[in-house]
Amino acid sequence: MRTPKILLLALAVAAGALALPGTASAAYSDPLTTTTKQNLVWHATPAAALTALDNALPNVSLNTVVNDPSYAMTGCTAAEKAALPKAPTATKSLCWDADRASTTTWSPQGITTSGDADDDGLWGADKIILSGWHGTDALGRYNDARIQAINYDDPASAAHRMLYLAVPNSTGSSFSAAQAHMGGMAWYGDKIYVTAEGSTSTAIRVFSTKHILQMTDTTSNAIGKTSGGYAAYTYKYAMMQVGYYTYAGGTCSMSSDTGVPCFSSMSLDRSTTPASIVTTEYFSDQSLHGRLYRFPMGADYLLTGTATEAFRSSVGNMQGVLSHDGKWYVAHSSATINGQLWAQTTAASTSATCGTTTACWAVHPEALTYDWSTGLVWSQSEWSTADCTAQNQTCGRSVFAVPLTSLG
Repeated sequence: MRTPKILLLALAVAAGALALPGTASAAYSDPLTTTTKQNLVWHATPAAALTALDNALPNVSLNTVVNDPSYAMTGCTAAEKAALPKAPTATKSLCWDADRASTTTWSPQGITTSGDADDDGLWGADKIILSGWHGTDALGRYNDARIQAINYDDPASAAHRMLYLAVPNSTGSSFSAAQAHMGGMAWYGDKIYVTAEGSTSTAIRVFSTKHILQMTDTTSNAIGKTSGGYAAYTYKYAMMQVGYYTYAGGTCSMSSDTGVPCFSSMSLDRSTTPASIVTTEYFSDQSLHGRLYRFPMGADYLLTGTATEAFRSSVGNMQGVLSHDGKWYVAHSSATINGQLWAQTTAASTSATCGTTTACWAVHPEALTYDWSTGLVWSQSEWSTADCTAQNQTCGRSVFAVPLTSLG
């Protein structure tokens, strides 16, 4: 989640206390406590609208997209390596090309892999990592959303292609940009879930690999139907929304930890039967404590919408959430130093230490996802080289993984 620059000074003061996390009344080491469940309501995109667009444009597979890469991933620079976790250390890491590494118009957030999507850990014949990004104020289209689809078949030559996320109109004659902060992602079957925006009633947007369209106009700086065909701001591919979930309680609040929660991050848990999606919420105010929710899968890789678990965590600034075999993991972020990764249950809350501090996780960390087929937990860091330099910090963007067994 982008931390506004005007808040950096205030957060830096709070960050100085990370060696002794939390407050006297609520420490990061406090176990999870149960809280009130919140439910979701499903809204499907009209099937006729999706059919109309599928008929108007070439419909391609995600495998076609990742085997049509436009940018190579790279080895990480010294600054980017400095942002990797200290404990546990990353066993895998890859970094972006110069434009993605330095851009301030787009920011990386959520992450998921084909290890979520299918039983064999592959999507078709490909190993795929999906990195979700949102547009910033500098782009002029805040919370427009895109996915960097990384072909990870050969880690030594990983490369990616960008997909725009779009919402069909009611008839399928056109489409608009999906509004999503992308703080969390989950991929199950053909469905790709992303967190929406805060302070709205929309909780989660759902897209489908069955509805990836190749644009016929790749020169227009517009989205939807144009005089030259169909465009997505010059991108070659766009993925269509097949529906969305709203909060049953109405508009969510980013300033209250007792009202309707605004989901900030999300991931898939394959260890439950049925599989489930877990979510958390982010507060920059350290006196507020985010809540964790679990929603089981139903038919057609869609959620039932009924929460089965709800907990409150005392960890502040939660940027990522993961659950596996009854244990929850939450990633904390700081404005100035390494973040923290906490393993939590209703009985305990623990974190790795490096020296005398628990500030051992990545610098400016984001979401978490578990690839059960490899045993690796993947995450990514947010700040661009330009952001880091502006704040006199040694850091940068990376995609990295650690073994789940190393998280405690």
